[in-house]
Amino acid sequence: MVVIVLLLMACAQDPPKESAGGVGPPHDTAEPTTTVSPLDDAAWLRRVSFDLRGVPPTEAELNELTANPDIAYNLRDAMMQSTRFEDRMVHLFAERWHTRVDEFDIVAFDYGLDAVEEYDFERSVGEEPLRLLARVIADDRPWTDAVLADWTMATPILGEIWPVDYPEGESGWQVATYTDGRPAAGVLATNGLWWRYTTTDSNMNRGRAAAISRLLLCEDYLIRPVAFSEADTSATSTADAAQNDPYCLACHSSLDPIAASLFGFWWMSLYSRIEETSYHPEREALWEQYLGVEPGWYGQPISGLSELGPSIANDSRFYSCAVQSMAESLWRRPVTEADADELEHMRRSFINANATMRPLIAALTESPSYHAPADRMVTHDQLTDSIESLTGFRWTHNGTDMLDDDGVGHRLLLGGVDGIANRAPQSRPGLTWALVVKRTAEAAASHAVRTELSESGDRRLFTVVTLETDADDDAFDHELRQMHRRMYSHEATDAWVEQVRDLWTEIANTEGPAEAWRAVVSATLRDPAFLTY
Repeated sequence: MVVIVLLLMACAQDPPKESAGGVGPPHDTAEPTTTVSPLDDAAWLRRVSFDLRGVPPTEAELNELTANPDIAYNLRDAMMQSTRFEDRMVHLFAERWHTRVDEFDIVAFDYGLDAVEEYDFERSVGEEPLRLLARVIADDRPWTDAVLADWTMATPILGEIWPVDYPEGESGWQVATYTDGRPAAGVLATNGLWWRYTTTDSNMNRGRAAAISRLLLCEDYLIRPVAFSEADTSATSTADAAQNDPYCLACHSSLDPIAASLFGFWWMSLYSRIEETSYHPEREALWEQYLGVEPGWYGQPISGLSELGPSIANDSRFYSCAVQSMAESLWRRPVTEADADELEHMRRSFINANATMRPLIAALTESPSYHAPADRMVTHDQLTDSIESLTGFRWTHNGTDMLDDDGVGHRLLLGGVDGIANRAPQSRPGLTWALVVKRTAEAAASHAVRTELSESGDRRLFTVVTLETDADDDAFDHELRQMHRRMYSHEATDAWVEQVRDLWTEIANTEGPAEAWRAVVSATLRDPAFLTY
């Protein structure tokens, strides 16, 4: 069989032509040192659609944009109203918050759940804090709700095993409230966050406090330069040093008071379902026994977790970090000093907009950095959702999404973030990535041909052809061009159509039209034009 394999994604390509109108970067920005053409309108819409929904734009959206480039931002705004938008935000936050792991101290079996429910159990736990953040954005709530909300997000599984009042008769992710007396503190009061960032007798919540600083203030204690004096390294002297040694106090003077506010999540024994299921208000004062440092927020005393959220919400770094982290997620690169002025302008606008994320997201997608023409490789969730939207295929096995799991699946092989071994999405193709993409494309192609052409099921990919359609028919040409536009977001050239027609004909003559269509779909799904945006 002839198979098209296009993996040279790093090869030079002709830069996109500059758009005559529509969504080009603002004209009042400083000239870059190297002049590059920004994304054209269709390429920008494709990028926005992948970033905000995880799938390519629809043919109808592309037609609307072609007819009137001035509605580009309206199409973007409509994407932020779609049901896919909230799910996509979950995946964006997962790249940074690292809670969608495949193993916690407690497993489904500990709650008496069936083994087939393990994947749903893991994702329910790990996505709880992410879903809260995503719902704050989707509902256009102030970002302060991330640390002030008196509600969480839960699935039926969590409603069954945790002390949350999951609404009766509902399904999927729903707003719920904990019933075990924990304070209102948004993500800081979620089991999912502290199951991921657990602690030990010697660490005493310090790792959790460092996670709060990294995630909500963009200040990472672990990258601070540290100098140690010559001293005894016994456990006792190390504990004393945290409170007395000036080298240690540089971090511990601010870190330990935050840790002291988290003892309601202090578990007397790890791997205990009883311990880790509920909040323990009676343990909030254990800071005195373990740390000897009162709860506080950078020099300001607080009573505990109930005042931790408001303290964060009143910290200017919380807003700067929200802008920085969203910029890095959408620009797909770390921010630099050169971005400082632009980010400061966005921070002020963010605060003036009641600290809601949608205007910030809109501004980031309109920025010159977002229009940079460099190709981005689709992430594991974008690939999975896009293939499902086009072909109806999703690779599952015994209840597990095979491209979103590492126990039995292939998320890491596909370059996904598991939050432990890999903490950033893969940005360039590799051997395992190519293999998983190949197998997924082949399976999706077989599924589409079987369900839409052989069994005459609901049509997603094939709209006009049948297995009786000849390569010289107008319907064949129309199908290829439509498939090309839906997958790659631009018109097919005559040369491309002829190459694919030749491929189809060669295989159809020896193995039949069904196999020919499988090869064509598999090849188009593995093209760099589909796998980048």
